[in-house]
Amino acid sequence: MRRQGNKICITLTLCLLLYPRVSAQQPQPSSAPARMAIKAGRLLDIRTGQVTTNVFILIEKDKIVSLSNSAPAVVPIIDLSNQTVLPGLIDCHVHLLLNWKDQSSASVLRMSAAQGALWGWHNLQTYLHQGFTTLRDAGEYDSGYGQFALRESVETGLIQGPRLVCAGGLISVTGGHGDADSLAPDYALPRRPNIANTVDEIGVVVRRDLKYGADWIKLMATGGVMDPLSDFNTQELSEEQMAKAVEIAHRAHKRVMAHAEGTEGIKAAARAGVDSMEHGTMLDEEGAALLAKKGIWLVPTLNTFQMSVETGLANGQDPIMLEKGKAILKYQQPAFSLALK
Repeated sequence: MRRQGNKICITLTLCLLLYPRVSAQQPQPSSAPARMAIKAGRLLDIRTGQVTTNVFILIEKDKIVSLSNSAPAVVPIIDLSNQTVLPGLIDCHVHLLLNWKDQSSASVLRMSAAQGALWGWHNLQTYLHQGFTTLRDAGEYDSGYGQFALRESVETGLIQGPRLVCAGGLISVTGGHGDADSLAPDYALPRRPNIANTVDEIGVVVRRDLKYGADWIKLMATGGVMDPLSDFNTQELSEEQMAKAVEIAHRAHKRVMAHAEGTEGIKAAARAGVDSMEHGTMLDEEGAALLAKKGIWLVPTLNTFQMSVETGLANGQDPIMLEKGKAILKYQQPAFSLALK
């Protein structure tokens, strides 16, 4: 990611890869020719916005090697004369190890790590078939880090799927947005390894994520919508905790993202030095200025909030979650307009 002076760098939930990085990393089937070409009726160059017609894309194994206005000799040609060809899509905020049609607060309690990994594989195929070639997993509840296993399986060619960069756990305070235990106190679960209530504990949790291969550290700066416990207005991790996480992650040459919906939590995460702000739903003028000054990227996840309200209780949301979603939605457009400004 590049920083761009005093402008807020906004990464939309669906954004495009730069052209030279289009190639898929999976090995071709043994029956596939070593060289082939695609005839694109229209080719979109997302660097310039230029659309070129009738372009031949020469592919060797899994790499694009050249573009031409004439057909290459002695290679099979896939005719996409009626189609537009463009670089692969990126989703900058996904949670792969979930059944996306089960949004109940108990869904993660019913999901074994093995089942989560299988859902992850299924979700990867869905993304791949829809044209996505890179995903950023924004943290999971799985203490066994199934997302890392998926990432490495794609890298080694064991499975097909988009490239993955992955956060580890959802680092949260007890009772916060990343606390999966929504049970009554007399049925409470043992404390999970993503919970950190002090500055010292944050160091332990961050180092665990780094030990097992996190590309990003995910901090829960505020409460959220998709749980029955937290308040999205409330800052949860302290600024000191988040600053410690940033210090440790940056020393390890890794980046930090912050789930932040409420206004004060957004600003605390920005002052702590995170690299990206996830959601930013209640961003105010002061917060926008902080993001601009520090060059922090915003991942607004606009459609996520809208779709959750549209589907209502159909996918198992708890009523309190739906009500929170309705309440926060009114802040989304004003915050996004501020970010653009």
